[in-house]
Amino acid sequence: MSAASTPLAVIDAKTLTDTTAPLLLPLAGTRTYSAPVETSSGHDPSNYKAAPVVPSIVPARSDPTGGVLTFERETAPLEGWHAWARDGAAGKHRQVLVTGGSSAAANRIYTVYTKEQLVNAIREARNEPKIIRVVGHIDFRVDGGVFKEYTSYDDLKSGGSLFIPSNTTLVGINDASGKPARISGTQILIGNENGNFEVDFKAWVAAGKNPDAFPGWTRNVIVRNLAIDIMWDVNPEDSANAYADGICVAWAQNVWIDHITMTDLPTPSSMSSDTRHDGGLDVVRGSDYVTISNSYFTVHGKMTLVGNSDGGRQWSDEGRLHVTFTGNHWQGVNSRTPRVRYGQVHIYNNLVTGDTNPSAANGTIPPGAAASDVKFASAIGVGYKADILAENNYYNMKTLKPKEVCGKLVTDHGKGVSFRSSGARFISNKDDAGKPMTATIDVQLQGCDGIPVANLWSPPYSYTLKTADTAKAEILANVGAGTL
Repeated sequence: MSAASTPLAVIDAKTLTDTTAPLLLPLAGTRTYSAPVETSSGHDPSNYKAAPVVPSIVPARSDPTGGVLTFERETAPLEGWHAWARDGAAGKHRQVLVTGGSSAAANRIYTVYTKEQLVNAIREARNEPKIIRVVGHIDFRVDGGVFKEYTSYDDLKSGGSLFIPSNTTLVGINDASGKPARISGTQILIGNENGNFEVDFKAWVAAGKNPDAFPGWTRNVIVRNLAIDIMWDVNPEDSANAYADGICVAWAQNVWIDHITMTDLPTPSSMSSDTRHDGGLDVVRGSDYVTISNSYFTVHGKMTLVGNSDGGRQWSDEGRLHVTFTGNHWQGVNSRTPRVRYGQVHIYNNLVTGDTNPSAANGTIPPGAAASDVKFASAIGVGYKADILAENNYYNMKTLKPKEVCGKLVTDHGKGVSFRSSGARFISNKDDAGKPMTATIDVQLQGCDGIPVANLWSPPYSYTLKTADTAKAEILANVGAGTL
């Protein structure tokens, strides 16, 4: 996918935003240093545990480009669901151009080396077009230049939240050796997962107003070329549920996420007996028109999610969650490549590599884990009211027998609308009898486990569909942060 110039007939997504809207959480990034306390949802103080490994944090002190912009003003391509918006009746879409902060004035272009500079740039520019260039390694636990671990759930939630408002381009700048910029100790929130918009949104709709004009939406956001460490939860609500994702897109539209690298490292979940990481990249709570491209996801459990609940989400999710995944590599993840509810989701020309029986003890992720240590459980999950089109994806799976692809490469979570698949390629080191095999074969995933097959929609955008083999080679050469 490449940057596109603005066709005259295409609407700039910036015109759909409200530049006077208040920031969702102005105090995000502010530490509270409160002691752990029991809350209504749990967070037992006895569960507190600092991250067992602290990354080597060496903040950058200079811009390797000398301030010269290269790709920062690029707008998003027109290939993907992100480049569309609702046009009146349900099922009708109009094309838009996601510009992010491409039109930023000179005083709205920021080069940041610290958490404080990053947060202050957002507070100053608010919803105006802005470009924020991250240089070096920013860890949100570094406060005033000193590393200080989160002291409680409240401290983590406040100090470890980075809210991205409308009309933003957030990009990482490679150092002189090509190493990408990196962000740790925070959850990047595009929109506001923590806000309670339900009452206001339902009242807005009941009054006959356009749901897409509701003032709670965050729109027109580009995030590119960043390495992101998924945050360790020092005080989870219980043994099975952690708080923070790597990126959470909630109540947001027209979002392009490109060339991201995301991982649990250096603190894999096996370093604790309970759950210390939540999702990797989630698109939830009514979000719409999102594309995730050219990104590398590795060493994590539940990696990419579209739609976070079956029940009680019709008011926000029904008819929304249009998402495209293309050019991505999931390597050494347990599940969700992605898992889908409600959405019309297009998954094409991606690569998934994994092992259903890794050498690691009990299939868990050990300290110092590599992607090969993570036990693969499932790939695409077809959930409640999901309608998925999967095309020309490549699966390189160790120990997965060809006869087991149904249930593993596509999993039926119940009550899906449709799963269409074509052009999938599959390689394993085991045949159906468990004997060594090296052949690459075509696999038929459509019709697995009786999941319905219904041709109810087609992508409204034009796109270049490569063979799975060609896509694999290009992905390996061009995926993740640092390759721009």
